[in-house]
Amino acid sequence: MKPIILLLTGFILGIIVTLLVFINIFPSMMISTKESMYGFTETVDMIDSSSTANRWAVLKIIDLGRRMNNAGYEDAPRVKVIELCHAENTYNVLKNEDDMFISAIMPCRMAVQEKSNGKVFISRMNIDLMSRFFSPNVKKVMSGVALDDENILRDIVKSE
Repeated sequence: MKPIILLLTGFILGIIVTLLVFINIFPSMMISTKESMYGFTETVDMIDSSSTANRWAVLKIIDLGRRMNNAGYEDAPRVKVIELCHAENTYNVLKNEDDMFISAIMPCRMAVQEKSNGKVFISRMNIDLMSRFFSPNVKKVMSGVALDDENILRDIVKSE
Protein backbone atom coordinates (compact mmCIF):
# COMPACT_ATOMS: atom_id res chain seq x y z
CA MET A 1 0.00 0.00 0.00
CA LYS A 2 2.87 2.41 0.81
CA PRO A 3 4.42 2.23 -2.70
CA ILE A 4 1.05 3.17 -4.24
CA ILE A 5 0.68 6.15 -1.86
CA LEU A 6 4.23 7.28 -2.62
CA LEU A 7 3.67 6.90 -6.36
CA LEU A 8 0.37 8.79 -6.19
CA THR A 9 1.92 11.55 -4.05
CA GLY A 10 4.83 11.88 -6.49
CA PHE A 11 2.44 12.03 -9.42
CA ILE A 12 0.30 14.74 -7.79
CA LEU A 13 3.38 16.76 -6.79
CA GLY A 14 4.67 16.47 -10.37
CA ILE A 15 1.41 17.85 -11.71
CA ILE A 16 1.46 20.73 -9.19
CA VAL A 17 5.07 21.65 -10.00
CA THR A 18 4.35 21.49 -13.73
CA LEU A 19 1.30 23.74 -13.32
CA LEU A 20 3.26 26.25 -11.23
CA VAL A 21 6.04 26.40 -13.81
CA PHE A 22 3.47 26.77 -16.60
CA ILE A 23 1.57 29.52 -14.76
CA ASN A 24 4.76 31.46 -13.97
CA ILE A 25 6.61 31.10 -17.28
CA PHE A 26 3.96 30.82 -19.99
CA PRO A 27 2.47 34.35 -19.67
CA SER A 28 5.86 35.97 -20.24
CA MET A 29 6.31 33.81 -23.33
CA MET A 30 2.97 34.89 -24.82
CA ILE A 31 4.11 38.47 -25.43
CA SER A 32 7.37 39.33 -27.15
CA THR A 33 8.95 42.68 -26.25
CA LYS A 34 12.01 44.10 -27.99
CA GLU A 35 13.77 47.42 -27.72
CA SER A 36 13.55 49.81 -30.64
CA MET A 37 16.63 51.47 -32.07
CA TYR A 38 14.64 54.69 -32.50
CA GLY A 39 12.59 57.24 -30.61
CA PHE A 40 8.89 56.84 -29.90
CA THR A 41 7.38 58.75 -32.84
CA GLU A 42 9.97 57.48 -35.30
CA THR A 43 9.31 53.88 -34.18
CA VAL A 44 5.56 54.24 -34.75
CA ASP A 45 6.15 55.83 -38.17
CA MET A 46 8.63 53.13 -39.16
CA ILE A 47 6.25 50.31 -38.19
CA ASP A 48 3.57 52.03 -40.24
CA SER A 49 5.74 52.30 -43.36
CA SER A 50 7.38 48.89 -42.94
CA SER A 51 3.98 47.25 -42.57
CA THR A 52 2.80 48.79 -45.81
CA ALA A 53 6.01 47.74 -47.55
CA ASN A 54 5.35 44.17 -46.37
CA ARG A 55 1.77 44.21 -47.79
CA TRP A 56 0.04 44.78 -44.45
CA ALA A 57 -2.55 47.49 -43.91
CA VAL A 58 -2.39 49.70 -40.84
CA LEU A 59 -6.03 49.90 -39.82
CA LYS A 60 -5.65 52.21 -36.87
CA ILE A 61 -3.08 53.70 -34.54
CA ILE A 62 -4.56 54.08 -31.08
CA ASP A 63 -2.91 56.68 -28.85
CA LEU A 64 -3.49 55.27 -25.37
CA GLY A 65 -1.37 58.02 -23.79
CA ARG A 66 -3.62 60.71 -25.24
CA ARG A 67 -6.73 58.85 -24.13
CA MET A 68 -5.37 58.66 -20.58
CA ASN A 69 -4.41 62.37 -20.70
CA ASN A 70 -7.92 63.25 -21.87
CA ALA A 71 -9.30 61.28 -18.91
CA GLY A 72 -7.27 63.45 -16.52
CA TYR A 73 -4.14 61.32 -16.03
CA GLU A 74 -1.47 63.94 -16.62
CA ASP A 75 1.45 61.57 -16.00
CA ALA A 76 0.24 58.96 -18.50
CA PRO A 77 2.98 57.07 -20.34
CA ARG A 78 3.42 57.30 -24.09
CA VAL A 79 1.86 54.18 -25.58
CA LYS A 80 0.43 53.61 -29.05
CA VAL A 81 -1.19 50.43 -30.32
CA ILE A 82 -0.93 49.74 -34.03
CA GLU A 83 -3.62 47.52 -35.55
CA LEU A 84 -2.47 45.60 -38.63
CA CYS A 85 -4.36 43.48 -41.12
CA HIS A 86 -3.36 41.33 -44.06
CA ALA A 87 -6.47 40.61 -46.18
CA GLU A 88 -5.20 37.30 -47.60
CA ASN A 89 -4.26 35.93 -44.17
CA THR A 90 -7.56 37.10 -42.72
CA TYR A 91 -9.49 35.42 -45.52
CA ASN A 92 -7.50 32.18 -45.22
CA VAL A 93 -8.42 31.90 -41.55
CA LEU A 94 -12.00 33.14 -41.61
CA LYS A 95 -13.14 31.20 -44.69
CA ASN A 96 -13.21 28.12 -42.45
CA GLU A 97 -16.19 28.43 -40.08
CA ASP A 98 -14.48 26.22 -37.50
CA ASP A 99 -11.64 28.77 -37.29
CA MET A 100 -13.77 31.93 -37.08
CA PHE A 101 -13.37 32.08 -33.29
CA ILE A 102 -9.79 33.26 -33.87
CA SER A 103 -11.25 36.59 -35.00
CA ALA A 104 -11.36 37.45 -31.28
CA ILE A 105 -7.62 38.18 -31.49
CA MET A 106 -7.74 39.89 -34.87
CA PRO A 107 -6.46 42.21 -36.18
CA CYS A 108 -2.83 41.78 -35.24
CA ARG A 109 -1.47 44.43 -32.92
CA MET A 110 1.85 45.88 -31.96
CA ALA A 111 2.27 48.24 -29.01
CA VAL A 112 4.97 50.90 -28.84
CA GLN A 113 5.81 52.09 -25.33
CA GLU A 114 8.23 54.70 -24.07
CA LYS A 115 9.63 53.90 -20.63
CA SER A 116 10.51 56.53 -18.03
CA ASN A 117 14.20 56.18 -18.99
CA GLY A 118 13.37 57.23 -22.57
CA LYS A 119 13.88 53.78 -24.08
CA VAL A 120 11.26 52.63 -26.55
CA PHE A 121 9.95 49.07 -26.73
CA ILE A 122 7.67 47.19 -29.09
CA SER A 123 5.43 44.45 -27.72
CA ARG A 124 3.42 41.96 -29.73
CA MET A 125 1.82 38.60 -29.31
CA ASN A 126 4.17 35.66 -29.77
CA ILE A 127 2.31 34.44 -32.85
CA ASP A 128 4.66 31.51 -33.43
CA LEU A 129 4.00 30.11 -29.96
CA MET A 130 0.26 30.81 -30.15
CA SER A 131 -0.06 29.08 -33.51
CA ARG A 132 0.79 25.72 -31.96
CA PHE A 133 -2.53 25.61 -30.10
CA PHE A 134 -4.85 25.91 -33.08
CA SER A 135 -6.04 23.98 -36.11
CA PRO A 136 -3.60 23.13 -38.92
CA ASN A 137 -5.14 25.91 -41.05
CA VAL A 138 -4.72 28.59 -38.37
CA LYS A 139 -1.26 27.28 -37.52
CA LYS A 140 -0.17 27.56 -41.16
CA VAL A 141 -1.49 31.11 -41.54
CA MET A 142 -0.12 32.25 -38.17
CA SER A 143 3.32 30.84 -39.00
CA GLY A 144 3.39 33.15 -42.01
CA VAL A 145 2.23 36.04 -39.84
CA ALA A 146 5.10 35.39 -37.43
CA LEU A 147 7.58 35.65 -40.32
CA ASP A 148 5.91 38.84 -41.54
CA ASP A 149 6.15 40.33 -38.05
CA GLU A 150 9.87 39.66 -38.03
CA ASN A 151 10.26 41.26 -41.46
CA ILE A 152 8.26 44.33 -40.43
CA LEU A 153 10.43 44.86 -37.35
CA ARG A 154 13.79 43.72 -38.79
CA ASP A 155 15.25 47.21 -39.23
CA ILE A 156 13.52 48.71 -36.19
CA VAL A 157 14.34 46.54 -33.18
CA LYS A 158 17.73 45.95 -31.63
CA SER A 159 19.16 42.55 -32.47
CA GLU A 160 19.67 40.22 -29.56
